[in-house]
Amino acid sequence: MLFLCGLLMQAAVVNAVVAGYESNDYQTSVSHTIDGKWTTTTEWTDGASAPNLVSGFLLRESWFWQDSTVIFQYFLVEVFTDNTNDTGDIVVQCYDCAANGGTAPQSDDVKIELVGNRLSGLSVYKGNGTGWAKATFTATDAAAAASISSSPLNSSPHLIVEIMVNKNTLADVSQGGYQPGVYVSAYDASNSAAGVKSWPPAPASSANVPNGWGTELGTTDAIPEGFTFATVVALSSVAVFIGFYFLRKDRKLRITAPKLGI
Repeated sequence: MLFLCGLLMQAAVVNAVVAGYESNDYQTSVSHTIDGKWTTTTEWTDGASAPNLVSGFLLRESWFWQDSTVIFQYFLVEVFTDNTNDTGDIVVQCYDCAANGGTAPQSDDVKIELVGNRLSGLSVYKGNGTGWAKATFTATDAAAAASISSSPLNSSPHLIVEIMVNKNTLADVSQGGYQPGVYVSAYDASNSAAGVKSWPPAPASSANVPNGWGTELGTTDAIPEGFTFATVVALSSVAVFIGFYFLRKDRKLRITAPKLGI
């Protein structure tokens, strides 16, 4: 297990658009209810939290394989510092489906944007090589909901957003080997001084530059019970240390072998 964890972490760094921002996308056994809150206290425990999040901002994701033609991707966004409803609030989720980066959105890039009071306005955009162009979509392509509620992660009422993306229609991430670029952000109009909270964080990243996005690492596995991203990091570090220790020990034995008469 230690060896496999080490390989997982190494592969993640190699495939990342921005090193250090790789989110494990585990498979869930049940579809999520897109109502802008934790419908049950365990609804989002099947998704791993993205690493290196900025303070007060949380991102989780998981996917659901409904059948051979429908794969739904789910995102949970929580902004613990936002407890107001403002017409200027904005939440954005982007996909670089082909994982090919770029200094501007390309034709394979998708942006889902929620704006307004309780983020009731949902729009979808496709890249055109220089920017974003509005695209048509159906309720089965993308859906989102938001609320000011408490959650198992924070008992104080705060902004909670749930997003669904259809990976077979709107975001065909198979183009990038199921390791697409991902960007998620939230802006609280009542606290403009805080700026945009995002993953990866600003100012190094933005919705308009795919080169600055993170990576979604898809897996058919379910999240291991009690197994967090921090645990994977810790185990992989141990794996590297153990491997290095025995490598040096093996080299030492080889060097001293002739003296031992072996």
